[in-house]
Amino acid sequence: MRKLTLIAFTFFLLFIFITNIEDETKESIIFFKLDPFVSVEKAVTQLSLGKIKNSDGYEVNWEVSSTTTDSIYLRQDISLLFEEGILKGVLSDWEDNSQTLTQAATLSGEDSSRYMSISFHHGEIHTEDEITSTQAMSKDSLYVIDSSSKPIHAFKEAVTSEQKEWKDVLDTVSEQQLTQAWNRTINSFEIPSRNYFSYSLAELVDIEKFPNFNKDKTQEIIGKLWEGIYKEYFLGIKTYDGSIIPPIGSTMPLILLAKDSSHLLVLFETANGEAIRLIQQIN
Repeated sequence: MRKLTLIAFTFFLLFIFITNIEDETKESIIFFKLDPFVSVEKAVTQLSLGKIKNSDGYEVNWEVSSTTTDSIYLRQDISLLFEEGILKGVLSDWEDNSQTLTQAATLSGEDSSRYMSISFHHGEIHTEDEITSTQAMSKDSLYVIDSSSKPIHAFKEAVTSEQKEWKDVLDTVSEQQLTQAWNRTINSFEIPSRNYFSYSLAELVDIEKFPNFNKDKTQEIIGKLWEGIYKEYFLGIKTYDGSIIPPIGSTMPLILLAKDSSHLLVLFETANGEAIRLIQQIN
């Protein structure tokens, strides 16, 4: 397996067309000091079962929306949709002098699967004196069951014994697939995992503060992390041979936060199995 190290999140990628983004993205996500007066008051990611295609599968509806407390200079939302831990689609929308963003897409699926979408909601506030930012994360999951015994159906929370069994099966499949890919990457770069706290990208949505950091510093780290993910994962992945490929088919990133608080690593595999490591220094 080839492996690649990208240092710091500072390499600038040309804006390229990515599957499931209709228009070329104009703006880049940049972290600025968090604004004490403007916040994202509503952040929603929603997955639901759409049209059933009989024997040809089904559709998954995907909606992302957010609202800030005020209309601000720039609003931008990005969202990642994973099927059993593998990136299936991406969404992005931005607007100047806006307060609310709403976007939606429909993707085709087949067979029983666990879908998970993770979104980052960002805004820039410009005044005469400074530029600040506001941010939030949201996520949603959907279990779609496509079996021969019953019509295709979906659920978010397992209630019946049958749903609980399906949830356990699909969670196990997703987690095993991701764990194996993450371990291959860790071994490829000979990373001493005992020196790091580990988080999947999905787990960051619920993180209030990292070990050794307060809430404000944690949000700063997360904001800069998404700045890097946007440039070097969402917009395209630079591979070992220098080419830039779409992220579709790559694994959900694993975040390793150094226990000495000096840096974090972002690990994932591309669709062709290439191990990628991104490094973000923490000041």
